Amino acid sequence: MANQRKIALFAAGGLFALFLLAAVALVLFVDVNALKPRLEEAASDALRMEVRIGGRLGIGFFPGFHATLEDVRIRNRGADVASAKAATLGIELLPLLHRELRIVKVGMKRPRISIEQDADGKFNFETPEREAGKETPGEPEGTRVSLVVRNISLTDGAFFYADRKTGEVLEAGDFTLEVSRLRFTGGKSPDLRGNLSFVAEFACKEFRKGSLAVSNLKLRVEGKDGRYAIRPVTAARLVHSGPGGKVTADRIALGIDNLAVGGEGKDDFLRRISFSGTAGAGEVRTENLVVTDLTSAVAGKDGVLDLDPVTMRLFGGKGSGFFRADLSGSVPRYRVRYSLSSFRIEEFFKELSPKGIAEGPMDLSATLSMRGKTANEMKRTADGEVSLRGENLTVIGVDLDRTFSRYEATQSFNLVDVGAFFIAGPFAPLVTKGYTFASLFRGSGGSSRIRALVSDWTVERGIARAKDVAMATNKHRVALTGSLDFVNERFDDVIMAVIDGKGCATVRQKIRGSFRKPVVEKVNVIQSVAGPVLKLFKQAGKLLGGKCEVVYAGSVAPPE
Repeated sequence: MANQRKIALFAAGGLFALFLLAAVALVLFVDVNALKPRLEEAASDALRMEVRIGGRLGIGFFPGFHATLEDVRIRNRGADVASAKAATLGIELLPLLHRELRIVKVGMKRPRISIEQDADGKFNFETPEREAGKETPGEPEGTRVSLVVRNISLTDGAFFYADRKTGEVLEAGDFTLEVSRLRFTGGKSPDLRGNLSFVAEFACKEFRKGSLAVSNLKLRVEGKDGRYAIRPVTAARLVHSGPGGKVTADRIALGIDNLAVGGEGKDDFLRRISFSGTAGAGEVRTENLVVTDLTSAVAGKDGVLDLDPVTMRLFGGKGSGFFRADLSGSVPRYRVRYSLSSFRIEEFFKELSPKGIAEGPMDLSATLSMRGKTANEMKRTADGEVSLRGENLTVIGVDLDRTFSRYEATQSFNLVDVGAFFIAGPFAPLVTKGYTFASLFRGSGGSSRIRALVSDWTVERGIARAKDVAMATNKHRVALTGSLDFVNERFDDVIMAVIDGKGCATVRQKIRGSFRKPVVEKVNVIQSVAGPVLKLFKQAGKLLGGKCEVVYAGSVAPPE
């Protein structure tokens, strides 16, 4: 047994020595630079573009037998499509005995890839139709060159894409790409997606596309039988800057499974794609909002994208919901259902004012549907319901009951602040654009307990109508009626009133006009940060002629 093992080892060593001698002989007695025209021709035929090697060609042994090329350029229609400072070609040794140069691995250092699409939709790497049908001349006698690439490696690369018709630009800087287990099993079948299998890992320090920037992007793709898994996808930070402001997302993690694309061509791509997966971000920030621990299950099929469930942490509360985007028709349709339980109102106000305004837990729920291709179209078609509710809240800086009781003596109190934040509730940031929140209840002193707050709205065609909107302190109730027109950004017959036990107004105030410059009682205009506090109340007797008009009959009970 020992002798057999020795014989086997000797035979293996001898075989290795023969290969090594053959390789040495190839280096010593063959002018490898004479192979450049063959390599250029084989690559040009495979890519249907002009491939040129500007530098020297050399041979190495580790890792594996390979050839090195300097200054490689790929051109088409007179312009550079790709270039590399250096390229490495992995070569199989056995085919060399049959005068075949079989390339199984390609590596590039500092590749620069530039893809452009002209106004007619043609890419710069596409071959003109008049040349695509031309037959290539027969292969001359000598060493044959064949491409059977199984591994591709790109390091320190740069990628640029431009669409001359739309002006869209995409850039990826300092990227690496490793492709392994590359197989094409379809023979002459034109279905590249269904017959291609591979594993790819991609990393990019900076990726930009228009107003979108992504840093430290990493992903792994595995494809087989026309289906792809893209998992994991991670990024340190994503920043999107647009007309609505800047959105920043940190610690992004995605995963896509069973990605498949049916049919052919570029049209209706979203309707032909199907996939499932997960998405998440450690933190998402806008100018006035911070969301943490955002996660969602994601699925797409037949042009319909579902995020269900979506969970997050917001204002100290836990949110969950569902989002659907139906892009299968000519007009996109959207549905959203969301609830945020036990969020802290002080965390909400912190984003609007550094001064503490209120404290306590609240619950928010919303169900909305809309359709349209633009934000204005979606706003005009918005339908659904929105609700904000809370109990045992504390208002800091003002004793509302004392202020209401002493109103006849003071004749000055900003009821709009109370209405905007505690009654208009979920729409407060939208309807108080001309306001300063830093001076809210400034100088009054004391605190107030809000026993109950209900802010229920029905949304129809972009107009939110007060359904049951009121709050109760220990001694008083304040209610709101009317509508908020988000299509035209205006108050529509909005009345805020202090009401008695019967639901009749004892003091009330009417607001109309735009959200930015609302008009109070047709005379007073809500001022911005430098303006004085408005005198908002008119006694109910003067307004109603002594007749009791029930303005509120909702669920908030009067004080005992």
